[in-house]
Amino acid sequence: MMKTRQLKISELLRKGMLPITLILLIFSSCSTKKPNSRVVLNKQYKDEILAGREDLKMHLITASTTGISVAVSIDGEMVWSEGMGYADKEVLAPAKPETKFRIGRTTHMLTAMLIAKLQEEGKLNVQDSFYKYIPEFPKKQFDFNLYQLGVYSAGFNEDELSKLATHEEYINLKEYIQSQATDTLAYPPNEYYAVSDYGMAMLGILAEDITETNFAKLMKETILDTLGLHETVIDNPLLITENRAAPYYQNYIAQVVNAPAIDLRYCAPAHGYLSTADDLNKLGQAILKAGFFSQESLDLFFTKNVLNNGFETNRGFGWWISEDMAGRKIYVQAGSTVGGSSMLAVYPEQKLVVSLCANISDDLGQLPGQKIANTFLAKIDPRKQPEEPVSKEEKPTSNE
Repeated sequence: MMKTRQLKISELLRKGMLPITLILLIFSSCSTKKPNSRVVLNKQYKDEILAGREDLKMHLITASTTGISVAVSIDGEMVWSEGMGYADKEVLAPAKPETKFRIGRTTHMLTAMLIAKLQEEGKLNVQDSFYKYIPEFPKKQFDFNLYQLGVYSAGFNEDELSKLATHEEYINLKEYIQSQATDTLAYPPNEYYAVSDYGMAMLGILAEDITETNFAKLMKETILDTLGLHETVIDNPLLITENRAAPYYQNYIAQVVNAPAIDLRYCAPAHGYLSTADDLNKLGQAILKAGFFSQESLDLFFTKNVLNNGFETNRGFGWWISEDMAGRKIYVQAGSTVGGSSMLAVYPEQKLVVSLCANISDDLGQLPGQKIANTFLAKIDPRKQPEEPVSKEEKPTSNE
């Protein structure tokens, strides 16, 4: 039918019988219209959303953030999804739910999830030595296993890829791993713990080795596509990526400027992904109960590691495990890198998931995720904050 219509238009044009204004109307009606941004505003939570908007506005001002997006879901239903500020300030492109931001260390949980799925498939065991799978890796002074890499107690020092990101000598993940392969461990495994990007990258190279598949392809096939996280992609600076946020940072006089060009693909398992607040929220919903992940994997993520001296850390496999002031359990991951930051907070008992992304680093942990979560918790699970402990002198005496 479209072909017939085009033939008729061509014939009329040839005969000079079609006014130019009518031609424009016809072709504009044939063009594909871009759908509106998918903002979600659930009226049931109107007051909470309005309060959350004020928190976002304040963050844009106080943290000099250019653009930010938020997603809140309760019991698997998205109740708020919105962007604020600019995804690209130079062209005044607004931040939207579909805006893709650099998520920094939040990438760690993706790598942990990939390892857990490979364990479910029988391809590895996290309690095995790293050398069982890559025996040619230079021997350290202590042995360490995959679990210790995932809970940051394998003996590697804390490192900041946000400061290394402009290094051009690392072409790929393998070269980055080789750069520190001969270094000695900083401490005996499980005697101490320190968040290590390099340790998470080692899990990534191991996954590549045992599956003989590129890390990005393996992550896409095993985790992202299966969960429908189609907006979570490798941050490839060479590709045109739809809805990618422009990255910014603050210079030495606290002026917001364009972030330097970087290529994070060499550290993909630790810092190398773009995502949206919506996608991170979907991921948070996926760990609220066994389903995509087995109960064994959920226990792996959310059981706190205990060091050799009996000290219980706040680290699970790729996750931070905590409680708020009212005693509610929280599973958290957050990340900051050059030109981007993110956080994901999951309240498993309340089935509340809050996610945020921004296009500037958040080294001080200022993203207002906790404030927004508290506002919604006041509605769905109101609890009194613990009272100040009564001193011995003020403690009431018994009549007995």
